Amino acid sequence: MSSQSIDPKSVQILSAPSRIRAGLDLLLVWGVIAAAIAAAQVIDRAYAYALAIIVIGARQNALATLAHEGWHSLLFSSRRLNHAIAAWFYAYPIGILYEHDRERHLRHHREVGHDYDPDWINYTSRDRETSGRVLSYLASLLCGRLLFSTVVSFARRGQPRIGVESQKGVVGELLRVVLCQALLFSVMTRATHHWWSYPLLWMLPLATFAGFFANFRALIEHVAVRDDAAPEDRLRDIHAGPFERFFIAPSHFNYHALHHAHPSLPHYNLPRGKDAYLQRFGYYPFTVRPGYTKALFAHLKELRLRA
Repeated sequence: MSSQSIDPKSVQILSAPSRIRAGLDLLLVWGVIAAAIAAAQVIDRAYAYALAIIVIGARQNALATLAHEGWHSLLFSSRRLNHAIAAWFYAYPIGILYEHDRERHLRHHREVGHDYDPDWINYTSRDRETSGRVLSYLASLLCGRLLFSTVVSFARRGQPRIGVESQKGVVGELLRVVLCQALLFSVMTRATHHWWSYPLLWMLPLATFAGFFANFRALIEHVAVRDDAAPEDRLRDIHAGPFERFFIAPSHFNYHALHHAHPSLPHYNLPRGKDAYLQRFGYYPFTVRPGYTKALFAHLKELRLRA
């Protein structure tokens, strides 16, 4: 990470959350999900359901990024409102234990690049030392790897796939997740008149595409060929186009190094944060990779050359 930084006053101004933007995020992400479900029902063809599953998976990934905004208290200035919206409208519907994962994520910010980072499992090169193993890992995400490993972890250890020292409140949060799933099942069944709309258009995209998009993003934003890479070498922005921003990195998640440098900035102010660096220093001090897919191919090539 660069030691250079924009001035504290600029950071303070850019750190102010907007209730209007938070409300728009809420309406847009759930609006697209509802529209995808409705369109699939109206067209009622296999291709329409397939496209809806992909789009809903992408928006479930967007729900996860907005839960992340909540972890950093970036949705609303009221902390109570911020955490309530983030938990009940973003986290619990997609199976995230909000408070537990908030503790895990804030630790990730403090410990990124070290093997004691709780998110280390998501970007270590261990068991992903070759291009073939990386591709197998990504394929397994599309086959429900995360959901399966989470269920197994709860069955064996009574805790999430990635645990933290404090397990206080896990059972209560798990019950809230179950309650949210019951509500989603009821609402989707009533709206579509089909009981199978919930497993097909909610659980299937969540288990496959949502998990793939989220963990593919985490891998590319932090991975290095060698596990002993310096922590600062694992933080990078990604120059993502509209397609990658919709599916892989919603909510400006591609400004990832900048977010780690200034976690108090709401996602919609991160582009302005980059502009502030350019205006102050004449250049942008963080590493920028040209796209998630291109970065993946570059990583695979580096692994092959190293073999």
